[in-house]
Amino acid sequence: MATLVYVVGRSGSGKSTSICPIDQVGIKGLDPKSTVIVNTDQKPLPAPGFTEMYGEKKGNYYKTNDTLAVIENILKPCHKKENVKSIVIDTWSRLQTDTVMSTRFRKRSGFDKWAEFAGAQYDLLNIVNDKLRDDIIVYLFAHPETTFDEDGFPQERIAVQGQQLKKFVPESFSSIVLYAEPSKMAGQGIKFGFRTINSGADTCKSPIGLFEDDFIANDLGLVDESIRTYYNL
Repeated sequence: MATLVYVVGRSGSGKSTSICPIDQVGIKGLDPKSTVIVNTDQKPLPAPGFTEMYGEKKGNYYKTNDTLAVIENILKPCHKKENVKSIVIDTWSRLQTDTVMSTRFRKRSGFDKWAEFAGAQYDLLNIVNDKLRDDIIVYLFAHPETTFDEDGFPQERIAVQGQQLKKFVPESFSSIVLYAEPSKMAGQGIKFGFRTINSGADTCKSPIGLFEDDFIANDLGLVDESIRTYYNL
C-alpha cells in the first residue's frame, strides 16, 4: 500500500509552493522526474520554475476536477509506472466542491446523491491505501475547517462536504497530517512551514521520530526524504 500524507492549510499558507520551493540552502523540492501533480484547482500553481519542470506533455502534470478521473486515469496508471514515486493532489477540497456545485449534482434530490459522493471520496482514499505500490507517497492537499465540541471549544480538522465524510473522519486513513502554517519570526518576517505535532485543538499528527522538529520547512522534497528513510521505502 502507498503512504497517504495530508497537507492541510488555508489558501496562501504555502501548500502549493512546497512542491518546488524557492531555491535556497537546504531546500530540495520534489523531483519532477518521479513526481506526478494533479491540479484540481484549475489555476496555475504558484511555484517558482514550475512550468519548466512540469507539464501535460511531460506526462507529470494533469488538470481535472473529477474524482473518478483521478482514480481511473491517474492513480491506477501511476501504479504501473515504476518511475512514479510521489503524487500530489492539489486540492482534495476542490474535488469535493466542484462535484457538489455541479449542475448534475444540484439537480438530483434525495440521500442517494450524497451516498454516491461519499463513496467516491472513500474509494479515492482506499485506492491510495490498498491498491498503489508500497514505494509511492500520495500528498493530498486539503483546507481546514473549524468546528466546536460539546463544550464550545474550537477544533480544527480537514474540511469535507457532507455528513458521511465527517463521520468516517478522513484523518483516520493516514498517520501523517501536516498543517501548513506561516510563522512570524522576529527580525525575519514570515516563515512558511509545516507543523508536525498536534496543537491540542486540531488533527495534526506524525509518527514519533519521523521529523526532528515540531515545525519544519514547507518543502515536500525534505518531507518525502524523511518518510522514505523512516519507512525504508
